[in-house]
Amino acid sequence: MEKNDAIQWYPGHMAKASRQIREKLKLIDIVVEVLDARLPIASKNPDIDQYTEHKRHLVLLNKADLADPDQNQKWADYLKGRDGVDEVMLYNAFDQKKKPELVAKLRSLNPKDKKQLKCLICGIPNVGKSTIINSLIGKKKTQIGNKPGVTKGQQWLTAPDGLMLLDTPGILWPKFEDPAVGVHLAWIGSIKDTIFEKENIAADLLKFLVEHYPQDVAALYKIDLEDKRLPEIFDAVAKSRGLLLRGGEYDYFRTSEMLLNDFKNGKVGRITIDQR
Repeated sequence: MEKNDAIQWYPGHMAKASRQIREKLKLIDIVVEVLDARLPIASKNPDIDQYTEHKRHLVLLNKADLADPDQNQKWADYLKGRDGVDEVMLYNAFDQKKKPELVAKLRSLNPKDKKQLKCLICGIPNVGKSTIINSLIGKKKTQIGNKPGVTKGQQWLTAPDGLMLLDTPGILWPKFEDPAVGVHLAWIGSIKDTIFEKENIAADLLKFLVEHYPQDVAALYKIDLEDKRLPEIFDAVAKSRGLLLRGGEYDYFRTSEMLLNDFKNGKVGRITIDQR
């Protein structure tokens, strides 16, 4: 892919959702912006800044349990220092011990000591918004999935802690000027990896992992990386998992799918793509 190729990804439901959010902003007390802790910059939709103007603003670095712990705090400190951000919290939506801490953070941002707080939960696709809402309300009210576009419409949901939560579809901005952003978002499942050649984005992912987290790659796939070029490492991964075609050739498509899924699901290790 050429560096000057801009990725365009803006389905109709995203444009509609963005308009509807703007219409409901006057009802909102706190904007909860959910980012993927593995990709704190690329998973931030710059258009969300318009929602946070004149609103209390909490940034949740979700999936922090999948991100590099050394990078987590660096990013939390960096984001806390940005204009318009009131609080930053490292979060794991599947850890119920985190729920009271999140509720306390929201209560601390209560602008007028209201008994019921209206919170907008927003972010790009597949950063865990619906899982966060389900954890707050204590039951499964929203559909979740490790792929973009699961939540299609907006809905108000009531939590037992005096919170009203506006669940919104994942919204991306219309155009990625830097193609690398689109590739990285495909790695975490925020855009469909069918937009790219799956083997290409898997090879890019493997290259990044070998450069930054070689021990994790070697340990997971039980391979020796020493003196191997990237194509040889790709072959070694396929061989280690027995992903072969008839005739003994390596099955690069299945290997690519496996690499992407292993990363999305945290099997490779605690990885942060955006490095500080």
